[in-house]
Amino acid sequence: MLAISDARRAGRHIVRVALPLLTLVACAYILSAEVTADTLVALPAQLADIHWSGWLGAVSLTIVSLWAVGRYDGVAHAHFATRIPDHRARWTGTIAVSMAQTLGFGMFTGALARWRMLPDLSIKSAFQISAFVSISFIASWALVTATAMLLLPAPTWSFWPALTAFICVPFGTWLLFRHPQLHLQSLHPSFANISMRLPSLKSAGAIVICSAMDTIAAAGALYLLLPVNADVSFATFIPLFLLALGAGLISNTPGGVGPFEVMMLGLMPLVPVENILASIIAFRVVYYGGPAILAFVSLLFPFKARIQQRPQIVPSIAQAQNSEIGVFKQNGGYVLPSSEGACAVWPTGQTLTMLCNPISGTVSSNLTTLKNEAALKGVVPMLYKCNRKTANAARATNWKVMHISDDAILFPETFSLDSPSRRTLRRKLRAAEKAGVSISTYDVQPWHDMARVDRIWQARNGSARGGTMGQFCPTYLEDHFIARAYKDGALIAFATFQCSIHEWCLDVMRHVDDVPDGTMHTLVAQAIAEARRAGIQRLSLAATPACPDPSSVFYRWAAVKVVEKSGGLGLRQFKSAFAPLWQPRYAAAPNVAGLVIGLCDIAKEVHQPQKPPTETVPKIHNLDENYELAS
Repeated sequence: MLAISDARRAGRHIVRVALPLLTLVACAYILSAEVTADTLVALPAQLADIHWSGWLGAVSLTIVSLWAVGRYDGVAHAHFATRIPDHRARWTGTIAVSMAQTLGFGMFTGALARWRMLPDLSIKSAFQISAFVSISFIASWALVTATAMLLLPAPTWSFWPALTAFICVPFGTWLLFRHPQLHLQSLHPSFANISMRLPSLKSAGAIVICSAMDTIAAAGALYLLLPVNADVSFATFIPLFLLALGAGLISNTPGGVGPFEVMMLGLMPLVPVENILASIIAFRVVYYGGPAILAFVSLLFPFKARIQQRPQIVPSIAQAQNSEIGVFKQNGGYVLPSSEGACAVWPTGQTLTMLCNPISGTVSSNLTTLKNEAALKGVVPMLYKCNRKTANAARATNWKVMHISDDAILFPETFSLDSPSRRTLRRKLRAAEKAGVSISTYDVQPWHDMARVDRIWQARNGSARGGTMGQFCPTYLEDHFIARAYKDGALIAFATFQCSIHEWCLDVMRHVDDVPDGTMHTLVAQAIAEARRAGIQRLSLAATPACPDPSSVFYRWAAVKVVEKSGGLGLRQFKSAFAPLWQPRYAAAPNVAGLVIGLCDIAKEVHQPQKPPTETVPKIHNLDENYELAS
C-alpha cells in the first residue's frame, strides 16, 4: 500500500511539472501559424515606435499594481495571525509575487521568497500564506472578471459564465459568514479531523478591492503600450485582458507565457499580430522583468528577526468591574493587555469584541489596543454590552454606537424586601416557601443531578444558547456561586453567578418541568443575601434587549422581534420583580457596516454556539469538600 501511495504522489508531482511545459509546447505550435519570419523581423521597429509616454505610464501603473499585490500578503498575515509587521508583510508579498509571476510555479517560488525574506516565518507558514494568496487571488479574479463581463463590452460567449459566477457571490458571502471555520468532514469521512478558517468578510472585501486595483492597473499598463492605431477602447480592452490573464493563471506557465499571447491574439483579431506581440513584449519587460530583477536583489537583504518583547502582566478577571466577562472562558476569549491596562476580548468569525468595559486602564488605551489587535487578525473591532462612559469614549473617536440592552443592577448592601416595588417578589417567595422549596448553596455540587436538570430544561426549551450566555458545563461553572433549589429531597432548579471582587452576575438558570411558582425568584434572593454577606457591592441580573431608538418605527418593530425571539418579555418581567436599577448597555464599531456585521455575527454565535466541553463532572480534586481551602 505504501508503494502505491508513493507512486500516486510521484505521479501527481510529474503531472504538475509536465502540464505547464506541455501547455507551452501547445501554445508555441498555435502561435507558429500566426507568427512568421516577417513578424519577428518587424518586432524591433514596433518596439521603437512605442512613445516614451507609453513606457512611463506603463511603469507608473505597474507600481500601482504591485502596491495592490503587496496588500494581499497584509491580509494573509492578518488571517493567519502571524503578527509580522504590516509593512514587512506587504513588501515581502510584492517581492514574492514579482518572482512567482515571472518564474511560474507561483505557490512554490512565492513560499520560498517569503521564507527567505522573513526569518520569523516558518516554512510551513510561508506555504500557507502562499497558498492563501494564490487561491484568494484566483477567486477574486473570477469575481472581478465576471463583473467586467457584465458591465463592459465583452465577447458574447462570456455572458452566461459571468452571470453564473456573479450569482455565486451571495452563496460565497453566506459561507464566509455562516462557516468561518469550515469543517471538511461533510465532504468526505476521511477529512474528519481537517478544518480550515475562511477569510472574514472584511478580509474578503479587501482582497477583492486589491484584486480589482491590481488587474485594472495591469490592463492599463498593457493598454498604454498598444500602438496608436489599435482601434479598441479601454472599456473594451479590460475584459479581454482579464480573460487572457485568467488563461495564463490557470496554465501556471512562467508569467502566463503562451496562453496569454494566444488569448490576446484570438480576442483582438483586427490588430496586426506584430503590433500585439511587440506590445506584449514591452509589457513583459515593464511588468514582469523589471520587478523580477528588483525582487532578486531584495532577496539578498532579508529582514532581520524581530526582538522578542517582554510579556505584559495580565490582570486577573477577578479584578474586573463586570464579572460577566467571565463568559469568555467558554467562548474562546482571552485577556488582551494594553499599554495602560487590559480588557476581555472575544474573537468571532467577523469581529474581535471587547466584552463590557476594560478590566483596568483607560478606555482610550484599550480601544487603541483593540483596533490594532483586530487589524492584525483581519476582523472588525467591536464593543459589546459596554456602559455609557465607554460608549461615549468610543463615540468621541467617531465610532458608531447603538443602545442594545438594559442591565438589571441590584445593590446587595441596601437591598430590602420591604420596598413597595417588590411586593410581587414577596408573593413569589411566599409561594415557593409554601410549596416546600428549600435552598442550598455551600455543599459539594451534585453535578450529575444538575446535568439531569439541564437536560430536562433543554428538552423543553430547546438547545441552550451560548456566546455571551453561559452554558451548563462543570468545568466552566466550578468557580461560580451556585444556588440550588430542592423539593422533597430532589434537585429541581439551580442558578449560577459569575463572580469578581466587585460584582456577581446571573449566568446559567435551569429548572425541571412544573417547578413550583417562585422557585427561581427564591434562588436569586438567596444569592443576593450571600453577596451581601460576602461584601459584594453590586449584583447584576444580566441584560435584557432594549429598543435602540423608541422614536423610530423600524427600531420599535425590530426590538419587539428581538424580545420575542429571545424570551425577553418573560425575562424582563422576572427581573422587574426585584425592582432593579436599569442601566443602558451599548454596542459600538468603527462604522455602520462593522456594527451591523458584528451584531449579526454575535447573534449567530449566541443562537448557534460552539458546544461546551463534553466533561460532565469536573476533575476529581474538585469533588473534595475542602477544595476551596486547599486552593
